[in-house]
Amino acid sequence: MKTKAKFPYKKLKKPLKWFDCISQTGWLSLSQMEKAKPAKVTTGEFWIYKESKDWVTLFGTYSQDDDGTIEFGEVITIPKKWI
Repeated sequence: MKTKAKFPYKKLKKPLKWFDCISQTGWLSLSQMEKAKPAKVTTGEFWIYKESKDWVTLFGTYSQDDDGTIEFGEVITIPKKWI
C-alpha cells in the first residue's frame, strides 16, 4: 500500500530578487575590470527548505519515494544581505 507522506515545505509566494557574486578565472582587461559588478538574479519556482535570520535555503526540484523519503535538487543558500 502506497502512503504519501506530508510535504512540509512552502513554495515561494513571489520571485526572490538578489545579487550574486561573479568570478572570472581568466585574464581580464582594465575595461572589463571596470565594468565588473554582481549579477542581478531572480529565483522563482522554489520551495523554502530552511530559513534563519541570516540566510535562506531553497530547492527547485525534489523527488519523493513511496515511503516518504524526499531528495532535493537545485539547492541554493542565499545570504539575506544579498537579497
